[in-house]
Amino acid sequence: MKMVTLGIRWSELFGEHKGDMSDKMRRSRWETWKQLSRDHGRFESIAWWSTPEELCFNCEHCDGDWCRFQSLPCTVSPITTFSNNEIGLACMGIGYRNKQLQFEFK
Repeated sequence: MKMVTLGIRWSELFGEHKGDMSDKMRRSRWETWKQLSRDHGRFESIAWWSTPEELCFNCEHCDGDWCRFQSLPCTVSPITTFSNNEIGLACMGIGYRNKQLQFEFK
């Protein structure tokens, strides 16, 4: 596994496939990348990649800037980000589940 650096490719940071590393390891590597970015004053990069789309905030899988459904940052699409370095949705909208619908009325 490649060491986390500022210039690491997304697929190297998270693995080509979800099964390449544990969810916990992916999250740890993400937090390491963000810390390296902070240490080097790259706050705009952190803000860009750590600010989920509005849709994510109402999703039950959203944990801050992390998508638990895909085990990726909310803004990192395994398709568009890995291939073109474009911001996207980790679940591509497919994994969206409105957390408002999870409330039970008694």
